[in-house]
Amino acid sequence: MGDNAFLPRTSDKRSCNNPHLTVIATGAAAARKGLRVYDCPYHHPAMRASWLKGFAQEQQLTLNL
Repeated sequence: MGDNAFLPRTSDKRSCNNPHLTVIATGAAAARKGLRVYDCPYHHPAMRASWLKGFAQEQQLTLNL
C-alpha cells in the first residue's frame, strides 16, 4: 500500500495530486543552487512551509562513513 492508501479513490485521479512534494523538491533545488532562505517564491503559509522543509533537509550535513 502506498502513502495515499487512506485517501478515497476518485475517477479523475485526484488522489495523486499533492503539490507539496513538488514544492519540497523546489526548495531542495534552491538549496543546491546556493539561494538564500528569503528567496522563497511562495506566499501561502503551507507552501512556504513545504519549501522551507525541502530547503532545510537539503542543507543537512551528510556523513560519508
